[in-house]
Amino acid sequence: MKKLVTILSLLILTACGSSGGYSDNEYEEDGYTGNPYSEGTGHYAGFEWAERTGGNCNGNSQSFNEGCEEYYQQIGE
Repeated sequence: MKKLVTILSLLILTACGSSGGYSDNEYEEDGYTGNPYSEGTGHYAGFEWAERTGGNCNGNSQSFNEGCEEYYQQIGE
């Protein structure tokens, strides 16, 4: 009986832990690993801007544009 209770408890805990959304591992499987750049850099700003707005990568800074392009490479566009 104790084994049955233990097994049922594990099954319930496993089912309750499912988020229904993307986990970090699922993002990585899809190629999305997040912003790889250091905060405060043009690359970082470009990546964050593309992620937030979905806009194109034609800013006035090469590093901003490269960060923006990295976002689109990760999501496969």
